[in-house]
Amino acid sequence: MPQQALPSATTWKKAGFALMAVALTYGWVFSFVNSWIWGYNYKVLWAILYALSPTLLFSGAFLYWRGRQFVAQAGAESIITDHKSHLLYLRPFRSDVTTTKELLRAGLATTEEEQLADVLRQFGELVAIGRPGERLPTPGAARIYTSDEEWKDVVKRQMLASRLVVIRAAVGENVLWELTQAVRTLEPQKLLILILKMKSQDYESFRTKANPILGVSLPERTTVWRFGRVSGFISFAANWKPSFLVLKAPYFRSGSFKSPAMYALRPVFESAGLEWQPPPISVKQIVQLIYLVVVAPIAVLAVAIIILTFLESFLEWLGLLTISD
Repeated sequence: MPQQALPSATTWKKAGFALMAVALTYGWVFSFVNSWIWGYNYKVLWAILYALSPTLLFSGAFLYWRGRQFVAQAGAESIITDHKSHLLYLRPFRSDVTTTKELLRAGLATTEEEQLADVLRQFGELVAIGRPGERLPTPGAARIYTSDEEWKDVVKRQMLASRLVVIRAAVGENVLWELTQAVRTLEPQKLLILILKMKSQDYESFRTKANPILGVSLPERTTVWRFGRVSGFISFAANWKPSFLVLKAPYFRSGSFKSPAMYALRPVFESAGLEWQPPPISVKQIVQLIYLVVVAPIAVLAVAIIILTFLESFLEWLGLLTISD
C-alpha cells in the first residue's frame, strides 16, 4: 500500500467519525433546548439549529466513506501487482454501492462486497474490473481498470490466472458473455455464481439464458425462493452438476451477509482442502434477542396501558362508562 495514501485516508476517516460523533452529541443537547428556543419565537434560529445535526451527520458520513475509498484505492495496487493467488469477481456495475446509499447508512457498515472478499480470503485476494470513469473504487475487491476495447481480453487473462471465479448473476449481455468464457475456460469447481436478492422473475430470466450456456439446468425459483427474493451461491461438480448453497446461518452467528455466506460456502472450502471455521457469535443478535425478550414486552405493555387509559377516558367522556370511587 503506498505510504503517502495512508495518512490521507486515515485523516478522512477520523474526521468523518469525529464529525458524526459531534452531530449525535449536538442532536442530544438540542433536544433539551429546542422547545425553549421555539418558545422565545426564534423560529429562524431554531430552523438553522435543527438542520445542523443532520448536516453534520451526513458530512461526517461522507468523509468517512471517502476515507474508506482511499484505503481501497491504496490497497489495490499492491494486491494486483503481487504474485499471490487471486480470485476474480465479475458483476454488473449497477450492483456497486454508491456514495448516496452509503450516506444513508452513515458509511460505517461494511459492504457486501467487502464481506465477500473477507469470506473468500483463504483462496486469495478478490479482484474485479473497475467501473469506467470512476475516480474512487467501492471498498471490497481490488479494481483493475481497462478500456472498453480491452476489457474482454483482461477478463480472459484474469480467469486463467485466478484460483476461483465468482460471477454475480444478472441478465445483462456482458455477464452472460463472462459466464460463457468461464464455461469455456475453467474447471467447473473453479466457478461460483452469486445470486443476491434477485427478484424471482429476474432469476428465472437469468436461469433461462444461463442453462444453454452451462449445458445443465440451474435450480428453479421454487427451490430457492426465500422472503420474496432469491439469494445464495451455485457451485458445480466436475460434470457441471449444479448445487444451490443456501445463505443461512444459526441465529447467534447471523446478522450480516458474511455469516450466511460463510456457512453456504463450507462445501467449497472443504472441496478445496481449506480449513473452514464458523463465524464468531454476533453481539448484535444477542442484543436483538434481549430486546425481544425483555424490552419489547415492556414496551408493548406500556403502549397497552396508554391505549386502555385513553379508551377509558374517551368512553367516560361519551357517557358510556361510569367509574365509581
